Amino acid sequence: MDARGVVQNLSARQCDVLNLIVRGLSNKEIARTLNLAEGTVKIHVAALLRKLGVHRRSAVAVAAGVISLPATGVPPVVPENYVPRVA
Repeated sequence: MDARGVVQNLSARQCDVLNLIVRGLSNKEIARTLNLAEGTVKIHVAALLRKLGVHRRSAVAVAAGVISLPATGVPPVVPENYVPRVA
C-alpha cells in the first residue's frame, strides 16, 4: 500500500496529530492543542512513523504526501471522512 493509501486508514486522532506535525508543532504543542498527555502524542507519532514506514518525524509529512506549498493552494491529503478534533 502506498503512503496515500495508508493515510486513508489512519484514525481520526492520528490524522489530527499528522496535520499538526505538518504545521511544525512539537509533541508538547500537539498535546496542548489536542488536550492530550505528551506520552499519548508520542504513541501516535510512533504509530504514524510505523504505518508510513519512515524513521524521522520530518519524513512523516513527505511520506504521507501532505506537504502543501502555499503558492499552490493544494490542501493536505486526509481521509474523506476526516473531521479535525482540536480542543
